[in-house]
Amino acid sequence: MSLCDIENKAKICRITCGWKKSELPIDWVRLYWRDVHSPAISRRLGIFDYRHYQYDNVVENLLSHVDGINYSCDIKQQLMWTSDVRYKSQDDLSLFDSSPMNEAKNSLLGDIDLIVDKSTTYRSVNTNAYTFVDNSGIATPQGSYNSPTFVLFFRKNSNEKDFRSFLHNLSLNLSTQNGVIRLRLSLFDAPDMEKERKAGYPIKTHPKEQQYHASIELVLDTFVRGEELSKNINKTQIKDHVKEIHAYPVRAVYTSIYSSNPTIVGLRGYPAYQAIQALNAANQKDPFLLEWMYGDVAKEFIS
Repeated sequence: MSLCDIENKAKICRITCGWKKSELPIDWVRLYWRDVHSPAISRRLGIFDYRHYQYDNVVENLLSHVDGINYSCDIKQQLMWTSDVRYKSQDDLSLFDSSPMNEAKNSLLGDIDLIVDKSTTYRSVNTNAYTFVDNSGIATPQGSYNSPTFVLFFRKNSNEKDFRSFLHNLSLNLSTQNGVIRLRLSLFDAPDMEKERKAGYPIKTHPKEQQYHASIELVLDTFVRGEELSKNINKTQIKDHVKEIHAYPVRAVYTSIYSSNPTIVGLRGYPAYQAIQALNAANQKDPFLLEWMYGDVAKEFIS
């Protein structure tokens, strides 16, 4: 089964986009989100795929520009991270929302009040969240890809149906082009704050004018490939449907859950993963040891 086939088993996706409180140092926030928050979230039930993305500042020179489309973003409005969590069914999402029970959940979600200034969660369902191509050979990326990686965030300039149809066709076309290593499209439903509130999340949603309508994760063979590909896009069509494109370089991505199973990063955190890989410490990936340390959650893990 291909990497795309495995990822596309997920039928519900929740992408949480956010930025930190201004008084907190970004380096510590990145470490905390990676090594404290993410391993804790990984213990929740029902997750099929969980990836945490950290971003550098938006770049304006990745794509060939089209008049009428805005490629710049105020530094104070740029995303710092996204958490991409995917589920195979609504039942699995309900299981996730119900765990953990009691006070443990309050403590877990306390990280949001501790760190987050603004945060918006978008849902993508069925083929609105779809991986078109992945020739990276990397099922569970940890750290940075070996190739230039971006997430393009879009704001629409047409009605939802036409905008989505355009981006779907664009993604299908780009995924067949030379130099495109990986492409994953996510078409966002409007944020449902009532659902988030019922699930126990503090509501810190971005103003409507700062919300996005879709994203494309794009791994390329070279940086200049982005301009080459975008020059071949029909300028009239894209301007009709897209108002803004913000290209966020992916500083790092960490995979905590893959195909319903935890990774070493999801169990033990990224520093432990780095040390284990550096010394080829196969003994520290022994299933019996991990089950002894973490219980049933570690019975089937992805090394």
